[in-house]
Amino acid sequence: MTFSRRSFLQGASSCLGFLAAAATMPRWLGEASAATLSGYAGYRAAVCVFLLGGNDGNNVLVPLTSTPFAQYRAARPIVGLEHASLLPINPVGLPARAYGLHPALTRLRALFEQGRAAVVCNVGPQVLPMLKADYTSGAVARPDSLFSHSDQQDAWASAIANPSTVTLPLALIGKVTGWGGRVADKLHGLNPGEYPEVLSFGGKPHFAAGAVRQPMMLPKSGTLAFRQTGDAHFNALQNAALSEVMAIDNNVTLEKSYGGVFTTAHAFATSRAAAREAAWNALPKARRDAIDALFVPPAKESSGWSLHTQLYQVLRDLLAGAMPTARGGLGLRRQVFSVGLGGFDTHEGQRGTQDALLAQLDFALAAFHQSVDLLRASGVFGATPPQATLFTMSEFGRTLVENSDRGTDHAWGNHCLVLGERVQGRRLYGAFPNLDLGDAVNNPDTVDARGRWIPSLTVDQYAYSLAHWLGLNTAAERDYVFPNIAGYVAAATARRLPSPMRSYRVGFMLPDA
Repeated sequence: MTFSRRSFLQGASSCLGFLAAAATMPRWLGEASAATLSGYAGYRAAVCVFLLGGNDGNNVLVPLTSTPFAQYRAARPIVGLEHASLLPINPVGLPARAYGLHPALTRLRALFEQGRAAVVCNVGPQVLPMLKADYTSGAVARPDSLFSHSDQQDAWASAIANPSTVTLPLALIGKVTGWGGRVADKLHGLNPGEYPEVLSFGGKPHFAAGAVRQPMMLPKSGTLAFRQTGDAHFNALQNAALSEVMAIDNNVTLEKSYGGVFTTAHAFATSRAAAREAAWNALPKARRDAIDALFVPPAKESSGWSLHTQLYQVLRDLLAGAMPTARGGLGLRRQVFSVGLGGFDTHEGQRGTQDALLAQLDFALAAFHQSVDLLRASGVFGATPPQATLFTMSEFGRTLVENSDRGTDHAWGNHCLVLGERVQGRRLYGAFPNLDLGDAVNNPDTVDARGRWIPSLTVDQYAYSLAHWLGLNTAAERDYVFPNIAGYVAAATARRLPSPMRSYRVGFMLPDA
């Protein structure tokens, strides 16, 4: 068997798979503008868990007091959860047991009560602050294509709800970017070298793309390399062909471009593999075994689960990033990760589907969080152990009123989960909506009689709270990553709207000492 250089180029993309996904890597060099390390001097990671399809937040957090619970059950005689099944929580500043979590969220309920998790209520994309009268009159522009999966996924991933009414920074015009990638544009200077700040295992792909920095796109398995076969001779030829391509330096534009991309991608893949192995081996074996055990799911219900696998790979990459270079790690300071869990478009048979998905979510988030605790207590990081914050996003919530197919339909505002050792937990942030649909015309929180909530907080505020914790400190950095937020806050301030709408950030992250 023989390979020609050109035939290899023609088939190389399918051979490399994810390895060469970031085709613009070579243009990264020296172009990013960095934030300053004015906060935590150690490593921090934000991990986005995108619940694709529109998770029903109305069954994640439920009021337990008599009147709102009766309103909830009246709207959901079939889809609604039974009072006795809900897991009571005791948020700071609210009456004890006033709310309950979905019965599948047993581990997250424990973390909430320990102060490690919080719920951010009724978050959604907005252009400008909107009250019920603004929605009804059309006086304030609505986000593009409300209730559309793809458009609202884009709105959450980009934190730009309506590009036609937002003046974008010059560097972003004509580019498809996400707020995770734009955070990377500004945080790049906190990390040594050119290793990617964002690693994406799933979720919405363009969440991870910056105007300058590009992500490392990974399969859910975490493997980033040529697919090896059982034929050693074929594998040797494949590796030789790759080496030949990476050595190309001539004036044939296509070949030179492929050579540069593969060289860069191969370098990052090699660095990643070596750092992951060295960092893992730097942990005591008992610690490694304990982490592995945390990610073994319950056998009876875990068939087809994938989220814990993604988060296990994130943990291994987080460890490699946080480990000092002297111990074989990458010596990074800031990273963003993206994972995804699909199946939340529950128009039919919601209870069985969502219940199973939330059980998977509960297991995976708790396993990751507990594993980070084990890393922090391992002693290998000295006085600045790594910190990680998990947060959920989903393109929209769902109608409070169930449909005739035992499901729910597309809505707007939704409840999000945040957890980590630096989360100011055991709290509800934002405003829980008024569930009284008896007079929906006068209910200030819903756009219609089916219970589609007008968000009390914007995606921009939610996301900037995490970006600020990572290190975005100046107004210029903030407005580059979140071009809509200054106008939103200014309008809320001018109109004297409730104080949460007048704030750039939500208070769920503990400040640095």
